[in-house]
Amino acid sequence: MNFYESARFQYAAARLMVKLAQFRQAGRFSQKISAKSNVDIQLARQSDGSFNINVEDPGQSSSDDQFIKISLADLIAYVSERIIEKIDETTLNGAATPNGDDGIATAALGSVPSAAIEQLADELLAGRTLTSDLPPAVQDVIKRRVAETHREQRLTENQSAISRIDFARSQKLIAMSAPLISEMATALRQSADTLEVRSSSHGVTRPVLFLDRKMAADIETAIVDEAITPILGDITQFNKDNGWGKLKIENGSKTVSFSIPYDILPTMRQKLIDNMKKDLVYLQTYFVRDRTGDVVRLIAVGILPTPI
Repeated sequence: MNFYESARFQYAAARLMVKLAQFRQAGRFSQKISAKSNVDIQLARQSDGSFNINVEDPGQSSSDDQFIKISLADLIAYVSERIIEKIDETTLNGAATPNGDDGIATAALGSVPSAAIEQLADELLAGRTLTSDLPPAVQDVIKRRVAETHREQRLTENQSAISRIDFARSQKLIAMSAPLISEMATALRQSADTLEVRSSSHGVTRPVLFLDRKMAADIETAIVDEAITPILGDITQFNKDNGWGKLKIENGSKTVSFSIPYDILPTMRQKLIDNMKKDLVYLQTYFVRDRTGDVVRLIAVGILPTPI
């Protein structure tokens, strides 16, 4: 791997893990990591020729007075669910996508319908391996969907603990995590084709996060607002299963995608569907902007009464 890109990834990943461990302990984290505020998270020995980075979380003591009893992998799932864009209908339905290297479009997904991709993802979730004769682009979509599904499962399993993270704390977590995950994506500029974060417990390994080069490029150039902004818009598409949708804003002159984090989707789903029967829906959102400041997508975290 390119030394610079590898170092940028590892530094950002280390800061993210320590800050999440601090948050797990006290419901807050230090802006600067000093010897006093550092958390004892260790690297496991690598095998020769491997670029895996194995992080060992010492876990939580049952006697400790913790703010939230949850694994670091679950906290990564929590922030990833908000920062990483949901898999959209176009990708899932097999439309042509840029390959990320030279911008040339490939129709590799066109021969694999969305139902087949979902089936292959279910097989991978069940412990089977992907067949090697699938196009790389298709394999990446399946791995992305599997990681997304595992995040959803984690958030569902830990709903009680996660509910302790209120709006104010969630805002701080997103503001801290977004630039660090963006920094981690540096490793996909030239060195790596994909990046996966996996958790392993009691011999079971599950992916938490998957990025390919296109996703990484989008994340690197994206800036997530630190504050929540209410926005009025007309919802034109909504996937009630994963929370992805499209919204017309600015008097219908612009359409942007939005995603609802899976842990709050059950409480927002029906209210959103009911509000869609009206002309406009008033969403509480984080704006995700490109480097010029233009809004490219939204993270929806609440619904307000539509102004009369």
